[in-house]
Amino acid sequence: MPADLPVLTTLGPVAGAQAWLTGLPGLIAAVRDEFGLRLSAPLHGGSCSWVAPATMPDGTAVIVKIGWPHREMLGEPAALRLWAGRGAVRLIAHDPRRHALLLAPCVPGLELGRDPQPAADRLRIGCAVLRRLWAAPVTDEFERLADVTAEWATLTEQRMDRIRPGYDPGLVAEGVRLLRTLPAGAGREVLLHGDFNPGNVLSDGPGWRAIDPKPMVGDAAYDPWPLLEQIDDPFSYADPAAVLRERVTLLAGRLELDAARIVAWSVARRVETALSIAAGGDVAGGANVLTEARILADL
Repeated sequence: MPADLPVLTTLGPVAGAQAWLTGLPGLIAAVRDEFGLRLSAPLHGGSCSWVAPATMPDGTAVIVKIGWPHREMLGEPAALRLWAGRGAVRLIAHDPRRHALLLAPCVPGLELGRDPQPAADRLRIGCAVLRRLWAAPVTDEFERLADVTAEWATLTEQRMDRIRPGYDPGLVAEGVRLLRTLPAGAGREVLLHGDFNPGNVLSDGPGWRAIDPKPMVGDAAYDPWPLLEQIDDPFSYADPAAVLRERVTLLAGRLELDAARIVAWSVARRVETALSIAAGGDVAGGANVLTEARILADL
């Protein structure tokens, strides 16, 4: 439990996580003993979970993930079972009482965001992984995207009224409207990854697999935004609108989606993020994100 472990630094200030952090060493020991694991030092990843390589009694290498129980992570085991290694890391065992997963390791485990290939090639890789994930059957054991984004819309309105950050009220209202209305117009509903950023896509042999899902069921066009935003920063270019347009066109073609819906979800998610950042005390940071939302809305 090194002091700079992300799970400690991230959850340390969160009041609701204090009891779990206090009991984490005991959870680690219990999971180790339950599965007869030989643990290695924890990985410096996982802001809401303790993650470490380990070896099972028969010599099988695994990754142990013990998660802080919160809403977004509760569907992960069920989603991994449905994907069964197709596009996502394979689930070997699950301890539901301790919220612990044993996962097949990805080797070499390079993050897609750190891969040296050009951005367009990495976007194509991400699209291939998404297509495999979306091929899973849709079941009723997951949250509905529409329910989640309706809550976000209300929370965004409340934050705008409470904080009064001076943001463009028309743009914020448009983001709120999209959060409420986009799910109803979904052309294709799938089992979503929910947090498909390039740090959650790892190399595994000749292929790539997703990790750390926050699964929901809903519009496929919801999933691509973090990949589009983080494969590299499109807003750092001299003409971000041109870069975004080119990349959205690539994503829409590869994923067989309406480009306008990808952009609309991007606007909605940027507006929600801007007000979330402002609610955390960084009004200027939220304003920067809202500037990005304006560029997207102008597309």
